[in-house]
Amino acid sequence: MKARSFKKFFVSIALSAVLTFSTAATAFAATAQLMPVEQSAELSPEQTDIPSVDDSNAQAAGVSYLTSDSGIKQIAASENSVTVQWNPVTNAAKYAISISPFSSGSYKLLGYFDNSRNKAKINKLKAGTAYKVRITALTSSGTAISSRIAGCTTLYSSVTVKTSYASTGGYTFNMNTVNPANSISGYKVIYQSSAAHKLITKYYTRPSFTLPLNKNTFYQVKIYPYLLLNNKRYVTTTPTTRYISMGIVLKKAGNTSSTMSVKWNKVAGANNYSVYVKYPNSSSYKKVRTTTATSFTLTNMTKNVKYGIKVIANKKVNGKTWTSASNAYTMSLTGR
Repeated sequence: MKARSFKKFFVSIALSAVLTFSTAATAFAATAQLMPVEQSAELSPEQTDIPSVDDSNAQAAGVSYLTSDSGIKQIAASENSVTVQWNPVTNAAKYAISISPFSSGSYKLLGYFDNSRNKAKINKLKAGTAYKVRITALTSSGTAISSRIAGCTTLYSSVTVKTSYASTGGYTFNMNTVNPANSISGYKVIYQSSAAHKLITKYYTRPSFTLPLNKNTFYQVKIYPYLLLNNKRYVTTTPTTRYISMGIVLKKAGNTSSTMSVKWNKVAGANNYSVYVKYPNSSSYKKVRTTTATSFTLTNMTKNVKYGIKVIANKKVNGKTWTSASNAYTMSLTGR
């Protein structure tokens, strides 16, 4: 299934008659539910402009991709459903709808639609899971005319950040890769500065992206995976949330023959700051103080000896402490 730019969304509306799959199946949700879709039904998901999608967005070497036969495609998705549409088949009296886990060839029959229908919604599926949906056209006597398969996926309920770090020009996020690779078309990112409080929304089509951030403030970042179908984004309802801040910039604030002071700007949204020092003959930093002040004085220093120092801003949210990126500096006193 290849992401392309389209124009309109369709919604799936359940009819009163519901065909329910009840055969036990360990490989996928045994409660998968099939529902017909009205031809004139309209959808009202998130209405946004659609960016061009880079088709070279391969998230990892060797991953598989959702693909579809000609004349059938997935047209809508939620965290527990997929909707498929197919071209009508001449002389078909009805259509058999079957489903299989994406990595399996074992299909389970969900039910039948008459030839007046060419859309179907399958409910009660697992979030973030790929399936194959097979539509078989049958004559009135039950003879199969054709069979077409569409690779489909439900929306991911959440995503995992593989790595994140301050970088040139902002803060970079590397998302965990998914398989099939195109079961996530991209990411909707909403972020807000503790200083400006303005919500900013951006869309990224690659699993690695960099947010342009200002210094001296914590940001709340919400990441939503989305699936691009029929020129519309289907966005998951639950974000992955992070609180991030660029590294603190230290400035010298004076010294004596045995002490040196540093200062820094207040970080909006921070509760306090942790000061770390790497002493001579040590290979690691030691936390020496947590403070709400924006300055620190290192005492008992030896002249012509290098000391490492870094200050990290802390923000506590719902019992969890988030930390800023860190910038390491060298301190030394010169002279006899």
